[in-house]
Amino acid sequence: MNSGSSRMDIRSITDEAGRRQAFALFREAMLGIGDLGRSSPEAEARFLRDGKPFGGYEGDVLRGVVNGYDSSVILPGGERVSHLSVTHVGVSPEASRRGIARRLLADQLHRARADGYVVAGLRASDPRIYGRYGYGVASWSVRQDIDLTRTRLAAGTSREGIRIVDARESFELFRKIADTDPKPRAATLSRWDGWWSMQEYRTAHGTTPHHAVVFGQQGRERGFLRFHVEPSENWFTSSRRTVIVDDLVAHDGEAWRALNGHLFGQDILHRVVFPSRPVDDPLPLLLDNPRALEISDQRDESWIRPLDLKALLSARRPGGTRDVILAVEDDLFPENAGIWSVGPAGAVKSPGKPAVSVTISDLATLLFGAQSAAHLAASGRLVADCEGAVEDLDRMFETSRKPHSGISF
Repeated sequence: MNSGSSRMDIRSITDEAGRRQAFALFREAMLGIGDLGRSSPEAEARFLRDGKPFGGYEGDVLRGVVNGYDSSVILPGGERVSHLSVTHVGVSPEASRRGIARRLLADQLHRARADGYVVAGLRASDPRIYGRYGYGVASWSVRQDIDLTRTRLAAGTSREGIRIVDARESFELFRKIADTDPKPRAATLSRWDGWWSMQEYRTAHGTTPHHAVVFGQQGRERGFLRFHVEPSENWFTSSRRTVIVDDLVAHDGEAWRALNGHLFGQDILHRVVFPSRPVDDPLPLLLDNPRALEISDQRDESWIRPLDLKALLSARRPGGTRDVILAVEDDLFPENAGIWSVGPAGAVKSPGKPAVSVTISDLATLLFGAQSAAHLAASGRLVADCEGAVEDLDRMFETSRKPHSGISF
């Protein structure tokens, strides 16, 4: 069929068979994702149950899909706003380059705003795609690789309060700990049922052993650590016995130190890998030899698309003492575009002369603290027409910790 996207019909997919078909098309488009439904239809059904997929159809033939899950995200300052977790974006290889993904993604964003979501967010398989839809990088992550044979914990670090739990049977406890974190970093997401179900499936069907510990008194736990063994031809004789950290949640510094300390207490280990940690993680300060820690692979993590800019700016709680007038560009939502006065009292549309011009995607980057206004201005992504405006914005959106989520979806 040599048809353009003008004949594309976008429909919500609500039945289980349609959801499975949409997920199958996504796997076909991505190439590297296994067939969950073949190995465990029950796990796939649970994973897909709460999604909000849309399909792009030519007649009755599904050509493209986009999905989303209901969640929320933490802003700098601690406020939580509604967040549509966008995922499963794929187009059949037989129908690529027809504008199908463009229509699906734009339609999804309009529906999400109409449904009351303040932002949408995703993890990008290709970072060149999503800026054109108004997504901006809201957090970065790095990989940490510790050579345990070259370092020890700094003096005074205690491992007391750690309890070993069953990595397969303790997901309700992990979920409770994650949901009750009192001071999560900006960009931290609430984790939905389907996300947890996938973690359970991977743990139960992993090819190497999985392990877990929690910190705190029973019933008042304040952190957990999940990790698995890296595959090895002969674990017992290997000189690089390694574990991969799957998830780390700590409510406070004491919990964080103790959970990390548990890894150092495993005498059989040579190496620990954290695939995703904040760029300002204080782990080097926990080591008596910080050179034993290799930090690499900095990459974009959270991509956030503001949908209701007024609600987002109001929840962000700007600091500083002066208002700044912003000219915001947003090609998808006229309600977001225009002149805004932003300050400690909130945000309102303004007839004033703008001091700063910025796109909606770069504004997301600024609001979450992923980049400073000074860095955005230096790169030409933010244009200041008034002296001192960049400094005012940095005071307004200053953060004590860099944003980081730590999960993929």
